[in-house]
Amino acid sequence: MEKEVISIKNLQKVYSNGVQAIRGIDLTVKEQFVHALLGPNGAGKTSTIKSILGLIKFEGEIKVLGENIDKVRDRIAFVPEEKSFYDYLTPRSSVNMCKRLFKNFDEKEAYRLLEYFEIPLNKKIKSFSNGMKTSVYLTLALAQDVDLYIFDEPTTGLDPIKRSNLLELLRQKVIDGKTILYSSHIIPEVEKIADYVSIMYKGKILYSGFTDEIKEKFKVIYIPVDTLSKLEINLQNFFSVMQENEVVLLLSNEEKQWEEMMEIEDAEVKDVNLEEFFNVLIRGYDNVY
Repeated sequence: MEKEVISIKNLQKVYSNGVQAIRGIDLTVKEQFVHALLGPNGAGKTSTIKSILGLIKFEGEIKVLGENIDKVRDRIAFVPEEKSFYDYLTPRSSVNMCKRLFKNFDEKEAYRLLEYFEIPLNKKIKSFSNGMKTSVYLTLALAQDVDLYIFDEPTTGLDPIKRSNLLELLRQKVIDGKTILYSSHIIPEVEKIADYVSIMYKGKILYSGFTDEIKEKFKVIYIPVDTLSKLEINLQNFFSVMQENEVVLLLSNEEKQWEEMMEIEDAEVKDVNLEEFFNVLIRGYDNVY
Protein backbone atom coordinates (compact mmCIF):
# COMPACT_ATOMS: atom_id res chain seq x y z
CA MET A 1 0.00 0.00 0.00
CA GLU A 2 1.35 3.42 -0.97
CA LYS A 3 2.25 5.61 1.97
CA GLU A 4 0.55 9.00 2.38
CA VAL A 5 3.17 11.72 2.71
CA ILE A 6 0.62 14.56 2.90
CA SER A 7 -2.98 14.10 3.98
CA ILE A 8 -5.39 17.08 3.87
CA LYS A 9 -9.00 16.94 4.93
CA ASN A 10 -11.54 19.76 4.55
CA LEU A 11 -8.90 22.49 4.37
CA GLN A 12 -10.33 26.00 4.47
CA LYS A 13 -8.65 29.38 4.58
CA VAL A 14 -10.34 32.77 4.85
CA TYR A 15 -8.06 35.82 5.08
CA SER A 16 -8.80 38.82 7.29
CA ASN A 17 -9.99 40.81 4.25
CA GLY A 18 -12.73 38.23 3.68
CA VAL A 19 -11.12 36.46 0.73
CA GLN A 20 -11.80 32.72 0.87
CA ALA A 21 -8.65 31.30 -0.65
CA ILE A 22 -9.37 27.61 0.05
CA ARG A 23 -12.85 26.13 0.10
CA GLY A 24 -12.82 22.81 1.93
CA ILE A 25 -10.39 20.74 -0.15
CA ASP A 26 -9.17 17.18 0.38
CA LEU A 27 -5.75 16.25 -0.97
CA THR A 28 -3.48 13.23 -0.65
CA VAL A 29 0.15 13.13 -1.79
CA LYS A 30 1.60 9.62 -2.07
CA GLU A 31 5.17 8.56 -1.39
CA GLN A 32 7.72 8.71 -4.23
CA PHE A 33 5.47 10.68 -6.58
CA VAL A 34 5.76 14.06 -8.23
CA HIS A 35 2.34 15.48 -7.36
CA ALA A 36 1.57 18.70 -9.23
CA LEU A 37 -0.83 21.29 -7.90
CA LEU A 38 -1.86 22.95 -11.15
CA GLY A 39 -3.97 26.08 -11.46
CA PRO A 40 -4.03 29.68 -12.67
CA ASN A 41 -2.66 32.48 -10.51
CA GLY A 42 -4.98 33.09 -7.56
CA ALA A 43 -6.35 29.54 -7.54
CA GLY A 44 -5.27 28.92 -3.93
CA LYS A 45 -2.12 26.90 -4.58
CA THR A 46 0.24 29.04 -2.49
CA SER A 47 -2.28 29.27 0.37
CA THR A 48 -2.51 25.48 0.34
CA ILE A 49 1.28 25.12 0.52
CA LYS A 50 1.54 27.69 3.32
CA SER A 51 -1.13 25.78 5.23
CA ILE A 52 0.78 22.50 4.78
CA LEU A 53 3.92 24.18 6.14
CA GLY A 54 2.07 25.78 9.05
CA LEU A 55 2.93 29.27 7.85
CA ILE A 56 -0.67 30.51 8.06
CA LYS A 57 -3.66 29.64 10.22
CA PHE A 58 -6.34 27.46 8.65
CA GLU A 59 -9.34 25.28 9.36
CA GLY A 60 -9.27 21.56 8.66
CA GLU A 61 -6.78 18.76 9.22
CA ILE A 62 -3.29 18.36 7.75
CA LYS A 63 -0.81 15.56 8.41
CA VAL A 64 2.68 15.58 6.91
CA LEU A 65 4.67 12.34 7.02
CA GLY A 66 2.01 11.13 9.45
CA GLU A 67 2.62 13.94 11.95
CA ASN A 68 1.83 17.56 12.67
CA ILE A 69 4.16 19.81 10.70
CA ASP A 70 6.20 20.99 13.70
CA LYS A 71 7.45 17.44 14.31
CA VAL A 72 8.76 16.88 10.79
CA ARG A 73 10.14 20.21 9.56
CA ASP A 74 13.66 18.80 9.36
CA ARG A 75 12.38 16.22 6.84
CA ILE A 76 11.05 18.87 4.41
CA ALA A 77 12.73 21.32 2.01
CA PHE A 78 10.78 24.23 0.56
CA VAL A 79 11.23 26.72 -2.28
CA PRO A 80 8.71 29.59 -2.00
CA GLU A 81 7.08 31.55 -4.79
CA GLU A 82 8.61 34.81 -3.51
CA LYS A 83 12.35 34.29 -3.67
CA SER A 84 13.81 37.17 -1.65
CA PHE A 85 14.85 35.75 1.75
CA TYR A 86 18.56 35.51 0.88
CA ASP A 87 18.81 38.86 -0.96
CA TYR A 88 21.52 40.43 1.22
CA LEU A 89 23.67 37.30 1.32
CA THR A 90 26.01 35.86 -1.28
CA PRO A 91 25.58 32.26 -2.47
CA ARG A 92 28.69 31.29 -0.48
CA SER A 93 27.39 32.83 2.75
CA SER A 94 23.97 31.26 2.09
CA VAL A 95 25.59 27.83 1.89
CA ASN A 96 27.48 28.50 5.14
CA MET A 97 24.25 29.57 6.83
CA CYS A 98 22.33 26.51 5.64
CA LYS A 99 25.18 24.27 6.76
CA ARG A 100 24.68 25.58 10.30
CA LEU A 101 20.87 25.52 10.19
CA PHE A 102 20.16 22.14 8.61
CA LYS A 103 21.73 18.94 9.88
CA ASN A 104 20.87 17.19 6.58
CA PHE A 105 22.52 19.84 4.38
CA ASP A 106 25.20 18.62 1.94
CA GLU A 107 27.69 21.45 1.41
CA LYS A 108 29.52 19.65 -1.38
CA GLU A 109 26.26 19.06 -3.26
CA ALA A 110 25.30 22.72 -2.83
CA TYR A 111 28.52 23.92 -4.46
CA ARG A 112 28.10 21.35 -7.23
CA LEU A 113 24.61 22.69 -7.97
CA LEU A 114 25.73 26.32 -7.86
CA GLU A 115 28.33 25.47 -10.48
CA TYR A 116 25.74 23.50 -12.43
CA PHE A 117 23.45 26.56 -12.50
CA GLU A 118 26.44 28.85 -13.28
CA ILE A 119 25.97 31.03 -10.19
CA PRO A 120 28.80 33.35 -9.01
CA LEU A 121 29.64 32.60 -5.39
CA ASN A 122 30.58 36.01 -4.03
CA LYS A 123 28.03 38.45 -5.47
CA LYS A 124 25.02 39.54 -3.43
CA ILE A 125 21.90 37.65 -4.41
CA LYS A 126 20.01 40.97 -4.45
CA SER A 127 21.84 41.84 -7.69
CA PHE A 128 20.82 38.58 -9.43
CA SER A 129 18.21 38.15 -12.13
CA ASN A 130 14.99 36.29 -11.24
CA GLY A 131 16.32 33.15 -12.86
CA MET A 132 19.57 33.30 -10.88
CA LYS A 133 17.68 33.85 -7.62
CA THR A 134 15.50 30.85 -8.43
CA SER A 135 18.63 28.78 -9.07
CA VAL A 136 20.07 29.70 -5.65
CA TYR A 137 16.84 28.74 -3.87
CA LEU A 138 16.66 25.46 -5.76
CA THR A 139 20.28 24.72 -4.90
CA LEU A 140 19.75 25.27 -1.17
CA ALA A 141 16.65 23.08 -1.19
CA LEU A 142 18.01 20.26 -3.36
CA ALA A 143 21.22 20.09 -1.28
CA GLN A 144 19.11 18.94 1.68
CA ASP A 145 18.60 15.21 2.12
CA VAL A 146 14.93 15.16 3.08
CA ASP A 147 11.86 13.01 2.47
CA LEU A 148 9.61 15.71 1.01
CA TYR A 149 10.40 18.61 -1.30
CA ILE A 150 7.79 21.34 -1.80
CA PHE A 151 8.22 23.74 -4.70
CA ASP A 152 5.98 26.76 -5.34
CA GLU A 153 6.41 27.98 -8.95
CA PRO A 154 10.02 26.71 -8.98
CA THR A 155 10.94 27.60 -12.57
CA THR A 156 10.37 31.37 -12.32
CA GLY A 157 12.84 33.14 -14.59
CA LEU A 158 14.67 29.99 -15.72
CA ASP A 159 15.54 29.71 -19.39
CA PRO A 160 14.22 26.65 -21.26
CA ILE A 161 17.44 24.66 -20.90
CA LYS A 162 17.77 25.24 -17.15
CA ARG A 163 14.06 24.50 -16.74
CA SER A 164 14.48 21.20 -18.52
CA ASN A 165 17.58 20.40 -16.46
CA LEU A 166 15.70 21.16 -13.26
CA LEU A 167 12.91 18.76 -14.17
CA GLU A 168 15.52 16.04 -14.69
CA LEU A 169 17.00 16.78 -11.25
CA LEU A 170 13.55 16.48 -9.66
CA ARG A 171 12.82 13.24 -11.47
CA GLN A 172 16.08 11.82 -10.11
CA LYS A 173 15.00 12.75 -6.58
CA VAL A 174 11.89 10.63 -7.01
CA ILE A 175 13.94 7.75 -8.39
CA ASP A 176 16.03 8.07 -5.22
CA GLY A 177 12.89 7.58 -3.12
CA LYS A 178 11.87 11.17 -2.41
CA THR A 179 8.43 12.81 -2.75
CA ILE A 180 7.72 16.14 -4.45
CA LEU A 181 4.75 18.50 -4.24
CA TYR A 182 5.07 20.84 -7.18
CA SER A 183 2.88 23.92 -7.62
CA SER A 184 2.73 25.53 -11.05
CA HIS A 185 0.54 27.27 -13.60
CA ILE A 186 2.75 26.15 -16.51
CA ILE A 187 1.03 23.18 -18.14
CA PRO A 188 3.87 21.82 -20.35
CA GLU A 189 6.28 21.42 -17.43
CA VAL A 190 3.59 19.77 -15.29
CA GLU A 191 2.81 17.40 -18.15
CA LYS A 192 6.51 16.54 -18.39
CA ILE A 193 7.28 16.02 -14.70
CA ALA A 194 4.13 15.08 -12.80
CA ASP A 195 2.99 11.55 -12.02
CA TYR A 196 -0.21 12.85 -10.49
CA VAL A 197 -2.01 16.16 -10.88
CA SER A 198 -4.58 18.06 -8.84
CA ILE A 199 -6.20 20.94 -10.71
CA MET A 200 -7.15 23.82 -8.45
CA TYR A 201 -9.37 26.81 -9.22
CA LYS A 202 -11.05 29.42 -7.04
CA GLY A 203 -10.07 27.58 -3.86
CA LYS A 204 -11.39 24.18 -4.96
CA ILE A 205 -9.83 21.07 -6.42
CA LEU A 206 -11.75 20.32 -9.59
CA TYR A 207 -9.89 17.12 -10.50
CA SER A 208 -7.22 14.79 -9.13
CA GLY A 209 -5.75 11.86 -11.00
CA PHE A 210 -2.75 10.30 -12.73
CA THR A 211 -1.46 12.56 -15.48
CA ASP A 212 -1.20 9.74 -18.03
CA GLU A 213 -4.73 8.54 -17.34
CA ILE A 214 -6.31 11.81 -18.51
CA LYS A 215 -5.63 10.82 -22.13
CA GLU A 216 -7.08 7.37 -21.52
CA LYS A 217 -10.19 8.33 -19.57
CA PHE A 218 -11.32 11.54 -21.29
CA LYS A 219 -12.20 12.83 -24.72
CA VAL A 220 -13.27 16.29 -25.86
CA ILE A 221 -16.19 16.64 -28.24
CA TYR A 222 -16.37 19.65 -30.57
CA ILE A 223 -19.84 20.51 -31.80
CA PRO A 224 -21.19 23.70 -33.46
CA VAL A 225 -23.55 25.78 -31.33
CA ASP A 226 -26.22 25.65 -34.04
CA THR A 227 -26.06 21.86 -34.20
CA LEU A 228 -26.17 21.47 -30.43
CA SER A 229 -29.23 23.72 -30.15
CA LYS A 230 -31.21 21.29 -32.34
CA LEU A 231 -30.38 18.26 -30.19
CA GLU A 232 -31.92 17.03 -26.97
CA ILE A 233 -28.73 16.67 -24.96
CA ASN A 234 -28.47 17.14 -21.23
CA LEU A 235 -25.21 19.05 -20.82
CA GLN A 236 -25.18 18.35 -17.08
CA ASN A 237 -24.26 14.74 -17.92
CA PHE A 238 -20.87 15.87 -19.22
CA PHE A 239 -17.78 16.36 -17.06
CA SER A 240 -17.40 19.97 -18.18
CA VAL A 241 -18.80 22.22 -20.92
CA MET A 242 -17.52 25.46 -22.44
CA GLN A 243 -18.05 27.54 -25.57
CA GLU A 244 -15.28 28.85 -27.80
CA ASN A 245 -16.51 31.14 -30.56
CA GLU A 246 -19.28 29.22 -32.36
CA VAL A 247 -18.20 25.80 -31.08
CA VAL A 248 -19.10 24.05 -27.82
CA LEU A 249 -16.52 21.78 -26.21
CA LEU A 250 -17.84 18.87 -24.17
CA LEU A 251 -15.44 17.07 -21.85
CA SER A 252 -16.52 13.47 -21.36
CA ASN A 253 -15.22 10.45 -19.44
CA GLU A 254 -17.97 8.07 -20.58
CA GLU A 255 -17.43 5.81 -23.60
CA LYS A 256 -21.16 5.66 -24.27
CA GLN A 257 -21.23 9.45 -24.72
CA TRP A 258 -18.29 9.26 -27.13
CA GLU A 259 -20.10 6.67 -29.26
CA GLU A 260 -23.35 8.66 -29.30
CA MET A 261 -21.60 11.88 -30.30
CA MET A 262 -19.72 10.13 -33.12
CA GLU A 263 -23.10 9.53 -34.73
CA ILE A 264 -23.71 13.28 -35.04
CA GLU A 265 -22.52 14.53 -38.43
CA ASP A 266 -21.00 17.85 -37.33
CA ALA A 267 -19.49 16.59 -34.07
CA GLU A 268 -15.82 15.64 -33.65
CA VAL A 269 -14.64 13.37 -30.85
CA LYS A 270 -10.94 13.83 -30.12
CA ASP A 271 -8.32 12.65 -27.67
CA VAL A 272 -7.51 15.22 -25.03
CA ASN A 273 -4.13 16.39 -23.72
CA LEU A 274 -3.55 18.07 -20.36
CA GLU A 275 -3.76 21.59 -21.79
CA GLU A 276 -7.16 20.99 -23.43
CA PHE A 277 -8.40 19.16 -20.34
CA PHE A 278 -7.34 22.05 -18.11
CA ASN A 279 -8.83 24.66 -20.43
CA VAL A 280 -12.28 23.03 -20.69
CA LEU A 281 -12.36 22.14 -17.00
CA ILE A 282 -11.49 25.64 -15.78
CA ARG A 283 -13.57 27.59 -18.27
CA GLY A 284 -16.46 25.18 -17.92
CA TYR A 285 -16.46 25.82 -14.17
CA ASP A 286 -17.20 29.46 -14.93
CA ASN A 287 -20.24 28.36 -16.97
CA VAL A 288 -18.95 29.84 -20.21
CA TYR A 289 -21.65 28.05 -22.19
